[in-house]
Amino acid sequence: MNQVWIRLNTAKDSDRGFSWALWQPKYVAAPWPDDALKPDFTYYVCETLKPGGRVITAKATVKDALPPTEVASPEDAYRMVAAQLFDGTFSIARDAWHANPYNIAKASSPWPQLVTAWYSVTNPVGPHLLKGLERFPRTGWLTTDQITI
Repeated sequence: MNQVWIRLNTAKDSDRGFSWALWQPKYVAAPWPDDALKPDFTYYVCETLKPGGRVITAKATVKDALPPTEVASPEDAYRMVAAQLFDGTFSIARDAWHANPYNIAKASSPWPQLVTAWYSVTNPVGPHLLKGLERFPRTGWLTTDQITI
């Protein structure tokens, strides 16, 4: 069977279609879809239910992506992501980007860092309960061969 990728959606808002990550240049993000994370890459979105537990709720296909790129500051990260992914229909205000709790935590880490980001078109599925969704690796990605959606 084929391995498929699943991404844990930890965003506080409902926009499952935009994701990003920041990390130290010497950190090896694994598991990570590395070279696959580019236009037409497909993965499933996992979300946490209100009463507890996690389920697959969407199938996502990457529309555009910024590969891991070294940046010198949080503002540089914003500018890189904006230049690559923001267009006339999708963007995040500079203040909202810097106010994001994840970005606030990363801002206090040593720089430079690597930034990667991607924008996906998502289609609802399920929800599908799947064994193994209880614990995700630190990267927020896992693979499985159990999905037959």
